[in-house]
Amino acid sequence: MRFAPFARKRDAELLVADGGGSSEAAASFRELGARIVPGEGSRGRCLEAAAREARGEILLFFHADTVPPGNALDAARESLDGGAVAGAFTLEFSDASPTLRWVAWWANRRARILGLPFGDQGLFCRAADYRRAGGFRDLPICDDLDLVRRLRRLGRIAVRREKALTSSRRYRENGTIAQVLRDWRVQAGWFAGVAPERLACWYEPSGRRRPPRRLSSLRRPE
Repeated sequence: MRFAPFARKRDAELLVADGGGSSEAAASFRELGARIVPGEGSRGRCLEAAAREARGEILLFFHADTVPPGNALDAARESLDGGAVAGAFTLEFSDASPTLRWVAWWANRRARILGLPFGDQGLFCRAADYRRAGGFRDLPICDDLDLVRRLRRLGRIAVRREKALTSSRRYRENGTIAQVLRDWRVQAGWFAGVAPERLACWYEPSGRRRPPRRLSSLRRPE
């Protein structure tokens, strides 16, 4: 399983924010020694519930469809000890098509130039700074962008060279160009001040939001 390297570390704990995923997935995480943190509602609300359970110095957040780099904990600590307030990893998609390689290249360039990585790159910060920034908020969409913008006010956002491998499922299902345009529209709307509820409808044109996906929070205990 993609989070197995963390389960084998004595100085780390794997927490899973359960937003209503399958019982089989929860059982697989428990076999790794993960602690399941029940949650309901938005993704941000579920991640905040897991973060409140954390007692360690450093928090790492990964989406369920992202494979973190094996040295994610050490890499995060290196960046934070080097003066960064928060950070993320280099985005890579599971589908290595030329179009998605371009999408990943653009996302990584945006993240490095603007200091605005998104959740599918994995996010990390010190627990104290997470609390100072106000943590994840209960939003229907853009919870990661919302948090990163508040963390950026506290200091520098680092983007590591290590790669976070993220599923390309939504691009396959919706069409790469259509998904990219949808993402850009939502992001532009967010910066323009459009209400998150309306942005959620833009992202899911049917007006029906998908159930919150199972997300995980990794933290290094003190």
